[in-house]
Amino acid sequence: MQMYQSPEITVLLMTCKLYINAEKKDKLGRFLEEHSIDWELLYQLADRHRLKPFLYQALQKSSIGSTGFLARLQNDCREAATDHLLKRHHYHSVAKLLAENGIDHLALKGVYLAENFYPESSLRSTGDIDLLINKEDVFRTIELLQQHGYQLNRKHTIYCQQKDKALLTDLFEVSLFKPFFGDSFFDIDLHWQMLGFNKHYVVFDLPYMRSQPEFHIEKQIVLLVTHHGVTNIWQRIYYINDLYFLLARYDINWDWLMAELRRYGFEGVFLAGLYWCQEIWSFRLPDSIKPLVDQLITRRVAEEYAENWTNKKSYEFSDAIVRQLKFLAKTQTNLSGKAKVYRTFLTSRVFQPSLFNVGGSYIYIPKELGFMTVFIRAVQSLLRFLPAKSDRVSKGKNATTNQNVESSESSQSVK
Repeated sequence: MQMYQSPEITVLLMTCKLYINAEKKDKLGRFLEEHSIDWELLYQLADRHRLKPFLYQALQKSSIGSTGFLARLQNDCREAATDHLLKRHHYHSVAKLLAENGIDHLALKGVYLAENFYPESSLRSTGDIDLLINKEDVFRTIELLQQHGYQLNRKHTIYCQQKDKALLTDLFEVSLFKPFFGDSFFDIDLHWQMLGFNKHYVVFDLPYMRSQPEFHIEKQIVLLVTHHGVTNIWQRIYYINDLYFLLARYDINWDWLMAELRRYGFEGVFLAGLYWCQEIWSFRLPDSIKPLVDQLITRRVAEEYAENWTNKKSYEFSDAIVRQLKFLAKTQTNLSGKAKVYRTFLTSRVFQPSLFNVGGSYIYIPKELGFMTVFIRAVQSLLRFLPAKSDRVSKGKNATTNQNVESSESSQSVK
């Protein structure tokens, strides 16, 4: 197998391929013998990319790796599997509660993908429980969950207290958490909209997902590309795995899917994801799609997306936002598409509500006055590019949230 970026990343990609083709275990063995592997870095990257189950199974099949390393992976995988079972059980209890109260919803991302598309649900670790509901059901759902032990974080509580229902116009989701055991908790991200790049670019909601039920899977792919590719810029390998297992499970209406993605300017982002599905999983593409994936521009963009894979941490804050802009603009095929990307980026940054922490108290500034706070927010964003400042901002954020729990994606605990 060719080298991808680093020996450690190459090993992780090989472990994915080995899952569906056990005959390749000899290739993995030879690769490990021929290359010097930083095993601690391999462990850290497997954790970041949520590939520990694949790595453990591959090394176990190949009888490679120290006993201590395998035992460490095995313990982590057991914890992740237990964590997933707890969250899956909890999701079904929440789904039952919503149904009993006449609240329509759609499960998204982790729990939904693991249960419905992965060959073994334990292969896909989960973080928050993501639910998409109708906008008119938001406050009723929040109240219902609060009656059953869930709490809003401090930021979202302030939004709920605004008399003009600013929550629905300023935000597109809220986070609620429920203490479970010790410092562990269940975390629900309650969405009424899914943003495609920003709220001025495109917005998806439950009515969109419920319409044209014959294209439900294709619309799930659209949402996945939106979240994993556009918002999170394919910067973790498990995003590619999610796309592969979603595509591989069902017969896809490729003509409809490509037209829908092209409609939103997401075709290039999708093709980059398909490139890695083909490279990692040997995914067989339709004859009409393969030439698009094999073209040089797609390969270059796909490889640029993957440049961050070798880092121990994902891009965050302003760094991630700038890259969202960069990649989406780069994948547009015409000037009008690029213009829309840049125009909506600017308008969404200017007319944006703000919540400033002053002396431990939050001050809410509505989006209509966003032009007054844009310079303050711009300076804050610029400062986040400085590593030392970014660390302090991150630590400060964690300190102020405390019991107000922000969204978490830990694969090792109920958090």
